[in-house]
Amino acid sequence: MDTTHRPLRLLLLLATLSSLISAGLGIRWLLAPGASVIARMSTPPPLVDLVGPGPMYTAQIVVALLGAATAAVLLAVREVPERTARLVAAVGVAQVVLFGLGFASFTTLAGTGYLLALAMPFIVVACGIALLCGDGPARRGIGAGILLLLVLGLILGRDVVGQLAGWIVPVVLADAGELLITAHVLLEGAIWAALVVLALHSSRTLGRVGDWARRHRRALTLLAACGPLPYALIRLSWLTPWAYLGGAAAEADLATRVWGLALSTGAWLGVLLTIGLIRPWGERFPRWFPVVGGGPVPVATAAIPGFTVAALLCFAAVPMVLSASTLGVAEMLSFALVFPCWFWGPALALAVWGYIGHRRSTIGPRAERRPRSRMGA
Repeated sequence: MDTTHRPLRLLLLLATLSSLISAGLGIRWLLAPGASVIARMSTPPPLVDLVGPGPMYTAQIVVALLGAATAAVLLAVREVPERTARLVAAVGVAQVVLFGLGFASFTTLAGTGYLLALAMPFIVVACGIALLCGDGPARRGIGAGILLLLVLGLILGRDVVGQLAGWIVPVVLADAGELLITAHVLLEGAIWAALVVLALHSSRTLGRVGDWARRHRRALTLLAACGPLPYALIRLSWLTPWAYLGGAAAEADLATRVWGLALSTGAWLGVLLTIGLIRPWGERFPRWFPVVGGGPVPVATAAIPGFTVAALLCFAAVPMVLSASTLGVAEMLSFALVFPCWFWGPALALAVWGYIGHRRSTIGPRAERRPRSRMGA
């Protein structure tokens, strides 16, 4: 387990810092339970309800400090024996289970979806500007058209935009602490999940899984791309008189319909980016991208966000299944189809794994001659 590689050292540094933050939060919440954001969530994580806040925060402190100490030791050494690497993997699994599964709830997934919907206008503006600055009249025309439509939409729909802002901004500000904790827990779980995979990289089982994912990466990617589709289509239905979710509220005012469109657009972006794992533009940036256009896509640029989203979905799957189990059979099946985290998360993780294997196999002879670490970093 060679710890001299820069990406691995960065990962270990992030693991140390995130674990120390979690330990500090655990101490704070244990001493002042009223300050805990987790306990005030509208849908608290199931593990908190199961064992109680006190034992949960105590476990949080112990596991977080163990993780911080382990990552700090790895930063200080150059080479770690294989047996120690397995111990590191065990520590990482404890981190993933506690911070991934233990703190996950439906709020985690919902908060991420709302943040993505809020970011969609800025993403569209960035794409329009990039196209406008690119080469070729066609691309510039498309970019100008996108920006013109956005400006016209803001002018003609200023009342709707103001209504949405007056509704959403106070909610985001009120839940800012919860959203920050959600982002931290998700990031920490994803970091330690990556370290577990790296520590067990040389195991035969993971090697066989990686080879299988690379051979079937197209099917896995298409399956993962189907994950956001039910939600995207249902939110898109808010623009019609036959809204499946939202009911009369979706028919009552234009602002709610526009919000449904923003939520749907975020889900469609997820579909598009997932398909990029098997498309040429997932390996080389489109030429209209500024600065990096036409250049190779760094593997980490796709792998880190992909694994992070997969971790979010896998972590949220357990509490969502537990919540759905309290409903009737029909409602439970409907919930499982609209929010299919139970297959979407694992399928996306395998699709990203297959993408990494494919990219490594096509890097070229120069990379093949490069010395490989026992962690595969």
